[in-house]
Amino acid sequence: MVQESGWGGDEASMRHFDAVVVGSGAMGSFASYNLAKRGLRVLTLERFSLNHDRGSSHGQTRIIRLAYYEDERYVPLLKRALAAWRELEELSGRRLLTMTGGLMIGRPDGELVSGVLRSAKVHGLPHRVMSSAEATEEYSAFELDEGVSVVQEQNAGILYPEACIEAAHSMAAAAGCEFHFSEPATRWHREGDRLVVDTQQGEYNADRVVLAAGAWNTSFVGGAIPLECERQVPFWFPSTGKRCFFPDEMPVFILEEDRSRFFYGIPDVGHGVKVARSHQGRVVDPDYVDRGVSEEDLAPVEGFVAHRLPELGRVPVASASCLYTNTPDRNFVVGTHPYDRAVVVVSACSGHGFKFASVLGEVVADIASDRAAPYDISFLGADRFLARR
Repeated sequence: MVQESGWGGDEASMRHFDAVVVGSGAMGSFASYNLAKRGLRVLTLERFSLNHDRGSSHGQTRIIRLAYYEDERYVPLLKRALAAWRELEELSGRRLLTMTGGLMIGRPDGELVSGVLRSAKVHGLPHRVMSSAEATEEYSAFELDEGVSVVQEQNAGILYPEACIEAAHSMAAAAGCEFHFSEPATRWHREGDRLVVDTQQGEYNADRVVLAAGAWNTSFVGGAIPLECERQVPFWFPSTGKRCFFPDEMPVFILEEDRSRFFYGIPDVGHGVKVARSHQGRVVDPDYVDRGVSEEDLAPVEGFVAHRLPELGRVPVASASCLYTNTPDRNFVVGTHPYDRAVVVVSACSGHGFKFASVLGEVVADIASDRAAPYDISFLGADRFLARR
């Protein structure tokens, strides 16, 4: 059931829900689904349409991987995330996931390779360490420098974000969640023992509020959480029919050129090979983002392709602008708002969060139901920045 915004009269100005979710991107859609399937009365407000292209959840493909270089504490969440994606794929009847394996490439003492090996060791994840020569012999798409290490991981692959969000939305709606598209929340506030979420169409009462608005969370967290929005531009390059760029021969990959330059890529699943630089984009206001693509955007990615994927076509067939919403430590924010424990904040995923949406929807539902999440998420708490103020 999808309700349209624009009700009239008192019904529009005041209705009560167990939970109001702000945002219907990856995190909001999965929070909505998990809250609704627990029998809660849920309203989800989205400022745009489902699967719009102005935030952080679009772009045809995303990487999922388990040997997480960023922090080994993410791995238990990732194990559940992968299982939950497969469960949703079966329940929804949609293709959400393609496993390709993954290559993590860099200097042996670099952040990427050392972090991947640390997570693999701590959590007993199967992996294989290869030399650059061994890797290029097995994966002919790549040109790698002598002396780099390559960690091959079997449990890595591709998620299809638009299909994932459509599946979560459909399952949430079937469980009774109401979705109001083109109805942006303008603020939330407390009035006595109730929370109120305001929109231009009216007000909604809630026992819990979930802030899952991605880049727009900056306007809802009241300065308690330092967030910064960064513009990113991925590109798709033509594979020109070469099998070495297709998923049965090319894994997803991340390559650390040096400490400040990370690139990632996803094989051709029908749109070309996706290649992008991670971070180093311009800081922007999410309401005023340049959606055009400049030579400045293309040059570093084009140079990377020429150097590392020399058989790939050089002229991109497509590009997209998207947003990273970064915290100072580049970790997520998942937990209750520092100033109101009835408000749950999820996202600020700093460019590496989509793969977690399936499990973080469950975690949000636990928090909103006053249950302890079965994972250590203490390092993601929304109050960790208060001491820095």
